[in-house]
Amino acid sequence: MICYDIRFCELSRTYALRGADAIVVTSNFPNPRVSHWRTLLMARAIENQMFVIACNRVGPSPMGTYCGHSIIIDPWGNVIAEGGDEEEIVTGTVDFNEIQNIRSMIHMFRDRRPESYPNDMLLPNK
Repeated sequence: MICYDIRFCELSRTYALRGADAIVVTSNFPNPRVSHWRTLLMARAIENQMFVIACNRVGPSPMGTYCGHSIIIDPWGNVIAEGGDEEEIVTGTVDFNEIQNIRSMIHMFRDRRPESYPNDMLLPNK
């Protein structure tokens, strides 16, 4: 399970720099923060030019309720498929060829300056 904090942003970037075309996220994101869940996942897809496939818990617990809304997002931040707040299976089709088209059009990884980062965040430019 990936904890949603600043490490997730950098972990997503690390996977993208190493050539990942998608990340899979599992979470226990609570109500009433559905809009935060969606926005943060869309941001990861856009900023890393990759698909985000995210599964979120649904229903009540002693700690509160969970919002569901498992989701598949393309590298442009568009929602391919999304569930609701009930348990269900979400499916969608992704085209991994889209990754190379986007990355060849928008050169965000090439413009990174790793020398500006702390040593534990250094990865080679692509």
